[in-house]
Formats: sequence, structure tokens, C-alpha cells
Amino acid sequence: MKRVLCFGIAVFDRIYEVETLPTGDEKYTATGYRESGGGVAATAAVAVARLGGHAAFMGALGDDPAGRWLAAEMSALGVALDVVQYVAHGRTPNACALVAPDGGRCLIIDRGTARPASAAPDSACANVDALLVDHRFPDLAAALLIGAPRTMPRILDAEGGDPEALRHLVALAQYPIFSSTGLRLCTGQDDPLAALSRVSAPQARCLAVTRGAAGSLWLIDGQVHHVAAPPVAARDTTGCGDVFHGAVALALAEGQHLLDAARFATAAAALKALNGDGWRGMPDRQAVQALLKESW
Repeated sequence: MKRVLCFGIAVFDRIYEVETLPTGDEKYTATGYRESGGGVAATAAVAVARLGGHAAFMGALGDDPAGRWLAAEMSALGVALDVVQYVAHGRTPNACALVAPDGGRCLIIDRGTARPASAAPDSACANVDALLVDHRFPDLAAALLIGAPRTMPRILDAEGGDPEALRHLVALAQYPIFSSTGLRLCTGQDDPLAALSRVSAPQARCLAVTRGAAGSLWLIDGQVHHVAAPPVAARDTTGCGDVFHGAVALALAEGQHLLDAARFATAAAALKALNGDGWRGMPDRQAVQALLKESW
């Protein structure tokens, strides 16, 4: 069982199912409601655990009902919380997600006031097989990327954030994997192929960008590879990118080839879109392997 440390943000999600996403100043009636965990790194950690890895989440939670709920849920789903920091009187990040029948979504996010301490523990990366960081706390993420052993896969979920801080993290990561938005923020380019060619990442073994139902693009040794996504009837795309990154981190920890890791992660994200249901809808290893056999 390979060990993946996921550093970044955890979010308490309130999900409203709606017939159409908002377009103006009107009243909308929800057809369904549920509560779930979210956040880039926390969702990746849950995905790692569900896929058969040993996942640890490192970040901050407020000492409030949302923080306690998230801690209990992550623990129940197999995520280790030994390096979580609980912030007295801190407000745990939370989000409101509106989800349409085709899986499209609209997010409203409150980043809260809970933040990790200014220094990462020296032992954070001890006995870890892969490190995954998101962009939410760039100074601490940078410290982890710098301090991690050079032989350890170091994955960056380059989803967004301040462009300059994002570029700094990209320069430190071994595997920077962008969302389309993150790649555009980092480079100022709309075309993904042109954008990948403009990324400065001296330590990177590859560059990649996820594109939802269009799959992902991987720049490896100067050659671009397209990994297609299997067609699924998406129920909810919330968190699919986070699942993708968690699955990549686990696959690299296991020593999978880059493109095999990409296909593994693509299958996991596709099944998450199909299942919906927040953290409780995470696919297991058996389901991912079955889709891999069917699709590739």
C-alpha cells in the first residue's frame, strides 16, 4: 500500500441539484440537496484511500461544526489525519455548489479563516511515497516541494490561484498538472498546446492539462500525447479534477508509467462524474480497472 501525502485545502460542500444553472436575478428551486466533503487536496486524499492507497491529509480545519464533520468523514473514509492542524476560532472553508442534470456546476466558495501554521513539520514527508500539493497555501506548498526527497514524485494540482505564485510552484514541481483555467492563468494563452510550450518548469518530468470530457494532454520529452476520456453520463463533475490528481499521485507512487498513470486517473475521474454523490461516490480500484479494460 503506497503512501500519498496530500497538502492543501478541505472544504465543507453544500450541493443543490437544480434543473438549470442560474443566468440572472431570479429564484431557483432545488430538486435535491446533500452535504459532502470537498476541497482539492482533501478530495484527492479520499480518492487515494478509496483506490487502495494509504492517504494522509495535511491542512487546517476550523474548530467548528464544519471542521469536525470533515475530520469525521475523512477518518471514516480511510484518510489519516495525523498532520491536520485545528485552528481555534477558525472558520472552516465551505462552498455552495449548484449542479445541473448534465453535471454542469456553479460554485460559490467561502475560503474561511483556518490556515495551516507558517512552517510545515520537518517530518511531514517522512515515510511517504508521493507528495501532492494544491495552490491554496503557496508558501507552505513550496516549502514541502523543496523539502521533499528528490526521488519522491512531487505532484502539483495547478488549478488556479495567483498567477505569480502558481508559476513559482510549477517551477518546483516534478509533475505539474493543470486545469484549463490554471494553465491559462499561468501562461496567458488560451490554446492548450501553445500554453504548455510556454510553461517554465525546470524540474518537471512532464506537463499536463486536464480538459474534462475532452480528456487530457501530456507533454513528455517534447511530444504531446492525448489521453481521451471514456464517455459517461455525468451526474456531477464536482471534484473530478481532484480525483484525477489523487489517482495520478497514487499511480506514480506505485511506479506506473506516465501514460498508464494518466489513463488510470482518467478512468477514476470519469467514474466519479458518473457516480456523483460527493466523497461517498468515489470509485474503488476494481471499478477503475474494469473501465480501463473496457476503454483501452
